[in-house]
Amino acid sequence: MVFVVLRHSQSSWNKENKFTGWTDIGLSEQGKIEAIEAGKILRNYSFDAVFTSELSRTKETFNLMKTSIKYDKDNIYSNIELNERDYGDLTGLNKDEIKKEYGEQKLHSWRRSYYDRPPNGENLEDVKNRVELFYKNNIQSLLDENKNILIVSHGNTLRALFVLLGFYNEENIETFEIPTGKPIKIDIINKQYQYINVYELEGKEILDSRGYPTIQINLIDKRNNKIIGKGECPSGSSCGISEALELRDGDKKRFIGKGVLKALENIQLLNEKLILTDDTITDVINIDKQMKAIDNTENKNILGGNVFTAISFCFLNVASNKLGIEMYEYINTLYEKNIKEYKLPTIMANIINGGKHGEGGLKIQEFMIVPDHKHTIKKRVQMICEVYYQLKKCLLKDYGSTSTNIGDEGGFVVCGMKTTDEALNTIEESIKKCNYEVGTDIYIALDCASSEFYNEETKLYEVEKEVYLTTNEMVDYYGKMIEKHPCVKSIEDPFHETDYEGWIKMTERYGNKINIVGDDLYCTNPKLIQNGIENKWSNSLLLKVNQIGTITEAIEGANKIFGINGDVIVSHRSGENNQSYLIDLAVGIGAKYVKIGAPCRGERISKYNRLMEIEDILNNDK
Repeated sequence: MVFVVLRHSQSSWNKENKFTGWTDIGLSEQGKIEAIEAGKILRNYSFDAVFTSELSRTKETFNLMKTSIKYDKDNIYSNIELNERDYGDLTGLNKDEIKKEYGEQKLHSWRRSYYDRPPNGENLEDVKNRVELFYKNNIQSLLDENKNILIVSHGNTLRALFVLLGFYNEENIETFEIPTGKPIKIDIINKQYQYINVYELEGKEILDSRGYPTIQINLIDKRNNKIIGKGECPSGSSCGISEALELRDGDKKRFIGKGVLKALENIQLLNEKLILTDDTITDVINIDKQMKAIDNTENKNILGGNVFTAISFCFLNVASNKLGIEMYEYINTLYEKNIKEYKLPTIMANIINGGKHGEGGLKIQEFMIVPDHKHTIKKRVQMICEVYYQLKKCLLKDYGSTSTNIGDEGGFVVCGMKTTDEALNTIEESIKKCNYEVGTDIYIALDCASSEFYNEETKLYEVEKEVYLTTNEMVDYYGKMIEKHPCVKSIEDPFHETDYEGWIKMTERYGNKINIVGDDLYCTNPKLIQNGIENKWSNSLLLKVNQIGTITEAIEGANKIFGINGDVIVSHRSGENNQSYLIDLAVGIGAKYVKIGAPCRGERISKYNRLMEIEDILNNDK
């Protein structure tokens, strides 16, 4: 038994955004294309009975489909009970005009509400009552006989049917999206339904830069079996408590519990529930919104934040490929950044690793160099590489051969280096030996990741080995550091993510001198970012898409920081992949900085190379 329903393809009034209702309106040119495509999608199905409404747009849709599908020519029926909701006095009016006059909420209620009727029109309950009569008289017996059925009807008529069948109720049916020309397959017995798409998500378990499993998502065009876009999810080692859930298997016998096969099982659900059309696959906002409708938990606990991120990145790549534009151009257009002249972000390069990124003795996690914006991207990359080479020489001389092991992000893990001051002095020496001026040509930035060395019971920070400081003492510690090393222009996560007293004091005292950057503090979560703005926790944001799950939510958070003239740093993770989408994201939203690790290891180098490539593209466009 096969039971398929289809909303008629686009009518001319759909295109003009008018209330159609019972008015007999034909298909638009796009609608004719949609109908032919729907027939092709259903070409492998055979239907014993076909039902349409009495309105011509459903009949025209089926007539264009029928050249591709198999059906019983003696069992084609039209029924008035399948007609669209009667919009009464709204019929023929433009929805945008109604929205202006009555407001968005009233417009939505008149279009979708189960109980609210438009003036002299029907509500969804009225439609359900007539659909119920039709179903009992025409469909029920055929399904009992295991017949294959196709219904071509209207959006609200099908919503009424889904309420009747128990898939939705009077409260949540308003959220059910039914696009034109998109077949939906219904499983009556198991109370399940799925969109029949020509595009399909394919999930794969791959390895990140640390050798841990992560997720790759491909979008496949089933008509030719070709991949039209890819996305992968990075993974962090130092993670905030509010990050989206990274769904892993937990099976200690396989990849020490870090497999992602459970997460990949959710891809089938998404293939059934996502609406994947030529329009939606080039609209990342739409895809992100659809995923959130399927999993509306705060931390993406159902699908997994890693699934969200891989899919969001995949559709960024798909849209860029399909539209024939660069990903940063697509981001600028879709999210209405309106950047007329792109200003490329400067790199924060992690050249000494401590903390969880390299257990060499330093408590502070990252020591980074930051070339000044006045230089070209290629010159900035050159400066970073030269200082990195020189730093290796200095470390070998002062700390011996065990001092140049490489951490997760390509920086050196220096055995024997214990204090923050040692690290800063060594970096400054390396900059000077390259004939660059410290604090003019190149600055220094820190990622303290202080939640990792904070004791929540004693409320003390072990900022250096056996050096335990209170919150107030930590503020003074940073102040003395900035005074001694004025080249330090950015400090990320200087306090535990819930030590708001420390954040506020730090920002109040030093926020006019340096970037106070929230990473674990915010986890790229727009709600937390709004709280931080209102309470003056920091003046800058570290943006990581996989912390919140989707590109759309990440950019929403970035826009809040831009709204207070704060800086955004788009960041990699310790467990990276060879894709460089985060560079396009940084360029597309106009971020001032991008944090991508040392010029070492292929997954970091790919980001450097993409940034230089974009510089060439922009120079050639001038």
